Amino acid sequence: MRAVRYRRGTQGVRCEDVPAPEAAVGEVLVRVEAAGLCGTDVSIAYGAGDRMVSQDVLTLGHETAGTIAAVGPGVSGWQPGDRVVASPIITCGHCRYCDRGASENCNAATVFGLGRDGALAEYVTAPAGALVRLPSGVPAEIGALVTDAVATPYHALLERARLVPGESVAIFGVGGLGQHAIQLARLAGASPIIAVDVRADQLDLARRLGADRTVDATAGDVAAAVRRANGGRGVDVAGEFIGRAATIEAAFASLTKGGRAVVVGLGDEPITLPPSGSFAMRQMSLMGSGGFSKNTIERLLELVASGRLDLGSSVSHRVALEDVDAALRMLRDKSEPVRRVVALP
Repeated sequence: MRAVRYRRGTQGVRCEDVPAPEAAVGEVLVRVEAAGLCGTDVSIAYGAGDRMVSQDVLTLGHETAGTIAAVGPGVSGWQPGDRVVASPIITCGHCRYCDRGASENCNAATVFGLGRDGALAEYVTAPAGALVRLPSGVPAEIGALVTDAVATPYHALLERARLVPGESVAIFGVGGLGQHAIQLARLAGASPIIAVDVRADQLDLARRLGADRTVDATAGDVAAAVRRANGGRGVDVAGEFIGRAATIEAAFASLTKGGRAVVVGLGDEPITLPPSGSFAMRQMSLMGSGGFSKNTIERLLELVASGRLDLGSSVSHRVALEDVDAALRMLRDKSEPVRRVVALP
């Protein structure tokens, strides 16, 4: 089969011919119909993200949708022909975090495309416990995006920050994750929704997706601009989807009393917090959000299947496996407007 392979110590990825995998005990073999590209893939192939990869040679891709081609020993409830997506995070199901419903923190978690071969290939094996049924009316490319590009901001805003109807929210960074964060905030009844970014095209798209107001992050004091956009008051929730110290600090500074800032963006820069007195007396919260549970994916697929969540415009680019490396460079260089890129094996 063809697969997009990463090799430690080299930049970029290559589409290669490799042996097709076989389903082991408790696994299924999935014929991949769509695999999303993510900023993590860009970081692994062209940045410092190689430290996240546990193997020297690996097939990338953690946003997976397809059809079961074969079922391994010990698998029940699934059969060839079933349409599925796979949760990117494979969990043990029995550690203290899994037991209390926080499986995204599983002690033994493995991620497709980081700890085992991923979905940028014609076939991928997956534990049966990671599978979610893909509703008949949901296209494979949309199902693939739901498994991370939509589930990640949902977990951040709704499950971590506990956004409720009528609360104000500012989304810092309206790239692929931030754009879906705007849609989810709108679905959750947030008001107003304020989009913050440095790119005019991204802010224009944010308005089309449901942002009530936008802030150009290149113009002056960003936190003050967010407060002005909210009628002079800080926001209840700020979601940071970039991972830079300056944007995290601005997100926190934009909060009102009792506000919650949730950080999704991955970065290495240390951040500076306000003095403990104002931090404590204003009862503000700064929290991280990484991953999600399989239940999050199931919930989102139901919203898409019912028509409540429209992701029809989420995919801006579709590429073959042979063109994945060029697509990753396009994402790295931001050489053209992009929502999400999906590989179609």
